[in-house]
Amino acid sequence: MKKWTFLLISAVLIAASIMPLAARSATYMLTTEETNIYSPSSSGQEAILTPIPANTNVRVISEEVDGIRVEWQGVNGIIDPEFLTGGAEGKEPDANTSDSVSEASVEAQPAGEYFQLNTDAELFEKQNGRFVKIGRLLTGEVWKKNGTENGYVSFNFGSTIGYVKETNITYLSSAKLAAGVQPGGKYKNRAITRKTADLLYSKNGKLTPMARLQSGAAFETRAAYRDYYIIDIGGRTAYIRKTDVTIYSGNYVNPFKAITYSQMVKDLKELVLWHPDIASLETIGKSVDGRDLYALKLGTGKEEILINASHHAREYITTNVVMEMADQYAHLYKTNGKMNGAAVQSILKKTTIYFVPMVNPDGVSLVQLGANSAKNKASVIKMNGGKTNFSAWKSNVRGVDLNRQYPANWPKICCDPGKPSPQNFKGPKPLSEPEAKAMYNFTLNHSFKASASYHSSGQIIFWHFHQSGARKTRDYNVARKISRKTGYSLVAPRSNPSGGGFTDWFIQSEKKPGLTIEVSPYVGNRPVPIIYFSTIWKQNNSVGLLLANETIK
Repeated sequence: MKKWTFLLISAVLIAASIMPLAARSATYMLTTEETNIYSPSSSGQEAILTPIPANTNVRVISEEVDGIRVEWQGVNGIIDPEFLTGGAEGKEPDANTSDSVSEASVEAQPAGEYFQLNTDAELFEKQNGRFVKIGRLLTGEVWKKNGTENGYVSFNFGSTIGYVKETNITYLSSAKLAAGVQPGGKYKNRAITRKTADLLYSKNGKLTPMARLQSGAAFETRAAYRDYYIIDIGGRTAYIRKTDVTIYSGNYVNPFKAITYSQMVKDLKELVLWHPDIASLETIGKSVDGRDLYALKLGTGKEEILINASHHAREYITTNVVMEMADQYAHLYKTNGKMNGAAVQSILKKTTIYFVPMVNPDGVSLVQLGANSAKNKASVIKMNGGKTNFSAWKSNVRGVDLNRQYPANWPKICCDPGKPSPQNFKGPKPLSEPEAKAMYNFTLNHSFKASASYHSSGQIIFWHFHQSGARKTRDYNVARKISRKTGYSLVAPRSNPSGGGFTDWFIQSEKKPGLTIEVSPYVGNRPVPIIYFSTIWKQNNSVGLLLANETIK
């Protein structure tokens, strides 16, 4: 080994020992070509030769008689100084390129502009102010930093920011960042990993992992190339296999078929997955047969409104209406769009909408799927007069009409059969049924400025329950706006309304506008045919936004 080479390396190491950590560029050196790390064996066996590619950053440990001792990806050994360059004044070699890869040359930046992973390290993202793990960065990889925060180093990750703990990295003053991908065709969209997925770059012509994302990690693509999407991360670009991710479509609800309970749950979770900034899901109780009752929160506004559907089993087309509202409102928020002139993003920043799309999941399942959907098959068939066709069923699975369960003139409810029945039985007492009790408690735990309860059929709107004076005028004005939008007639105030309905109780208890909206032309004691949905949607699509945008005093 040449004597002048050792003198040069010695000078570099001495300079590094007296410089601050962030400025010790000589502590890291770059391989000038592919070589080996020589690791002598202490057991007398043959030494281990570990191949190391060209243009690789290695951490210098010390000068040895046989060369420079370095550490790289957990390997501790000797490299001949003739294959190393770097130091405070060191110039990096040009990167190798291949047909499938381009290398991004990065000019030397002020000390500490880059960092290298000393070990595999957890990749974090900030969600609601908390650091949440979404994957791992791999040992030895080099990245460009954005800054530091509470013991973490930050870097770009798609359109957001990623984080890794400072204890897992070493800062570099200069580095060569492997780009690893073709530019690809522009394709900007939101993606979520279906499973654990590698972020890849081309290393010596071979696709190699630089990081791994866990299932459910969300990010934004910027381009697509053949079977891959392209993502920016830490000053680099990477491939991710298209088969490993789901791309945002903005259309997760199919309202042109009957939405079952299980399909509704799947769609609700999909909406929350894609819109975590404005959407969350809450279980507000359980049905008689143990199904979870869900409320979807949509928006960030301090004011709140409530929209619910399917109190009555055969009226499940109302679930389609409410689910389609949630789906379209969420997409228009993301795209800063409008519906019928209403600016969705602005409205949902002012008012949060809570959707309860299926108050009566046991009853809906009974109508759609039959007696086998009930835990007590014999009981529901008996209540149905021995018939297995449940298309006319309104009640919950215990034969109680949930929209006659609320404590608003409950003793005076008319036309009660006095026993469990497919319809009209008000129950043994107010709120005897868990579904009604859940809605009651959920409402009292909030301060909703208005509510809409969707039913079918008849194309009418109930809005009055013993209001008078200014409240009656206020509520009438709100109802009239919804009537103009839908084309539905307002039901004239009656001196002795039956009571027991959710809207009746909401108006009486909360002293705010409440509406019962009956969609579809009257079809009798059966589900509304799905063929009516297109017209129903046009009539009702912006009702939630109109109520959310209303000023209620």
